[in-house]
Amino acid sequence: MIPLGYFIVRKSGSKPRPPWTTPNYLTVAGCLCEGVLPGLESAPFDGKEIQQEWDLPPREARRLYDFTQKHCNINYELFHIFLDYDTPARICREFFKERNDVLIIGLCSNDAHFLDAPNVSKVVHLPENAVLLGWDLYEFGDYVEEGAPLPPLDCHHHGTLGVLGLGCTFCCCDTDGTLPKRLGLQLNSYGMYPDEQSATKAAEIVNSERLGEPCHYLPFALFRC
Repeated sequence: MIPLGYFIVRKSGSKPRPPWTTPNYLTVAGCLCEGVLPGLESAPFDGKEIQQEWDLPPREARRLYDFTQKHCNINYELFHIFLDYDTPARICREFFKERNDVLIIGLCSNDAHFLDAPNVSKVVHLPENAVLLGWDLYEFGDYVEEGAPLPPLDCHHHGTLGVLGLGCTFCCCDTDGTLPKRLGLQLNSYGMYPDEQSATKAAEIVNSERLGEPCHYLPFALFRC
């Protein structure tokens, strides 16, 4: 398994989730997060939006934006992420001290595409306090036309440059939770696939049958740090 980097997410419970997910469901999908970093650097500064997303006063919202402008890293071409744990840890100390609604999430994969790709920066091992939350399926790559074959990932970009976090998770499309039921799987308490094998099998079905959005879906492991 290769650590790809870190996100900071806000989970206050105010944003609607698919009704079948558990109350503890965690994600780094921009479509379901109240807030997620990196991400602010890909859009013009919007003080009111940042204040609302992170529950910060105006001056701190501007400071947070400026800080992320300087410390965002890009992995795998358009893959925005923090490559070291110290940066999100510093952000949490400076902006979100004693806030239990803001979390640092480590992202990992053991997909051969990431293990072998020369333009993927290898992240130093996860911190000792990292706890595996589970596996989830995220869209990856540019959209293709309906019915067109999915191109190989090794000649593909991650196409969510203007989207916070990892874009969309498959559960946004699987509104009734059909896929886990079909596989006879019980999701864990975080609403995620409990192991790599079940997540990989789910991704194979999604991609081969072209479920969800017209793009690849890859399984990623999420760790709370």
